[in-house]
Amino acid sequence: MTNYEIYVFFLCLVVFILLTVTFGVLLSCIVKQDIRLIRCGEEDNAIKIEYEKATKRKATGCVVNTVLSLLLCVALVAVLVFSLCVNTGEASRYENIPTYKVVNSGSMAEKIPSNKHLFTNGLNDQIQTFDLILTYKLPDEFDLQLYDIVVYEVESTLVVHRIVGIEEPNANHPNERWFTLQGDAVERPDRFPVHYDQMRGIYRGERIPFVGSFILFMQSPAGWLCVLLIAFATFATPMAEKKLRAEKEKRLPLILETGDPR
Repeated sequence: MTNYEIYVFFLCLVVFILLTVTFGVLLSCIVKQDIRLIRCGEEDNAIKIEYEKATKRKATGCVVNTVLSLLLCVALVAVLVFSLCVNTGEASRYENIPTYKVVNSGSMAEKIPSNKHLFTNGLNDQIQTFDLILTYKLPDEFDLQLYDIVVYEVESTLVVHRIVGIEEPNANHPNERWFTLQGDAVERPDRFPVHYDQMRGIYRGERIPFVGSFILFMQSPAGWLCVLLIAFATFATPMAEKKLRAEKEKRLPLILETGDPR
């Protein structure tokens, strides 16, 4: 991690602690205030009405709420884990398992008139910024074809561009092909030829539009912060409700005995 990333991480950690403590204190104050109201009889009318409406559906509702809370937490964890598994920049070679990648630039976002090969060959598989694309293991070097879209690494950065030229083995490079790549929205090809060992995957047209912005957020410390806060609230709120329900149940016999909530 860079110094800046470490700074952001600790900043978000401090914010998380402060927000968690603040939320906990506020929730505790609210619960204590409600308990005082229950014990002094201010909530007797509401407790009596709640008791009169109590049915099996209420008990079922409690179970449903608990299950929904657990499902929400599981879903949040699943989304966070998936987000962290999505390859957005690291230079790792894809294996047999398809890999998701977030597109960070608009170099493949449109067909510009100067790139006539796009119109001549009907190439309409452009990729927008923040699309989530599925990439596959590279085929053999000599199976790559003109106009394939591949992911390649340059200076520890992953680039998604189209093959617009292939130079077959010759006296200058007898054992390998050299590939010229270019973005559909860029007027000129990439500056240097790309070698096969620079390539990290091939794109075959499968994408989810604009989901990448959410993935990038979830991969950031701010995204982790949001997930942790939601998870804390999901567990803390039912605990507070349980405590209040216990106080109401203690108060209920007195209300039923007197017959008058006041």
